[in-house]
Amino acid sequence: MLVICEDCGKKFNVDENRIRGKKAKFTCNKCGHIIVVEKPVAKVPEPDQEKVPEPEGTEEKKADDSGAASSARKKNSASKGIPISIYIFLTLVTGFLMVSGAFGYLYFKYIPEIVNTQIELRTSAITESFSGVIHKPLLLRNYLQINKEAKRVSKLPGVAYAAVINKKGIVVAGFFSDISRFDGKFQKKVKEAGMPVSVLSQNKLSPGKSHATARISMGGQVIYDEVVAIADTGAEVHVGTYVSEVDEAIQNVLISPLTFTILGIILLIGFVVFILLTRAITKPMHELTDVANRISLGEMNLAVRSRGPREMRDLAGAFERMRQSIKGAIERLSR
Repeated sequence: MLVICEDCGKKFNVDENRIRGKKAKFTCNKCGHIIVVEKPVAKVPEPDQEKVPEPEGTEEKKADDSGAASSARKKNSASKGIPISIYIFLTLVTGFLMVSGAFGYLYFKYIPEIVNTQIELRTSAITESFSGVIHKPLLLRNYLQINKEAKRVSKLPGVAYAAVINKKGIVVAGFFSDISRFDGKFQKKVKEAGMPVSVLSQNKLSPGKSHATARISMGGQVIYDEVVAIADTGAEVHVGTYVSEVDEAIQNVLISPLTFTILGIILLIGFVVFILLTRAITKPMHELTDVANRISLGEMNLAVRSRGPREMRDLAGAFERMRQSIKGAIERLSR
């Protein structure tokens, strides 16, 4: 049990089991005051409190030793929890993944649709222009001019082929922009028989319709085909554009150096924010913990400084008020 001298305030640790009877007396070895100790009634020791029997009049162990042991126990108990830096890191990672997922969803949902719409509009414009140019040559059966125009259209960027089919279903003009982009079997077929009508028939005009569009498979390529009927001739114009180029362009954007650079910048900014947040929160907490431990060891004149965010400053202010209250209580007891 802890006994404090009423005159000088010196502390003594007295083993209550050494007290014979209800009371015991001993002299303070600092000021000579006689201290009377009453034996407590059947006090059950706490499980974590270790009692060391000492002879009567032995001075209590140094405050530094007992305080250090208590501080170590508290530190070991607190170290079992997850550090606040982990919570901050998980919060930043979760936010990064949510934002990246949202941008990815919007990108894959709307960008391909916008690009495909542009392909459809471009193909439609080329087809209408091509059919208008060859309308008169078809009426005059000027197939040389028709082939010349079909070859010119096939060389336009993104165009896979341009073909003209007469009212009897015969291909009177048909050119590919780059036949090597198709598989070997299809290339051989084209070299032997020319433009395959069977492939173009995947996109047919319905009765009473003068315009139709479809995505068709041709020689390992996916083609956006548009067919337009040419008035007064019974002929049809087919213009196909590569759809695979859109997919390749999107993939090239996603895995481009610019994308990785932007991603690296975002990660770097996130890391810097993590470091700043961690320092702004954990450093004041560690300082406050250190001050609290030193005060618990008896350094009652050590002031608690307010630093960090508002909540940490409020906590430091509460610790400072508690320190002053404890210091005042000890001074009153020692008088």
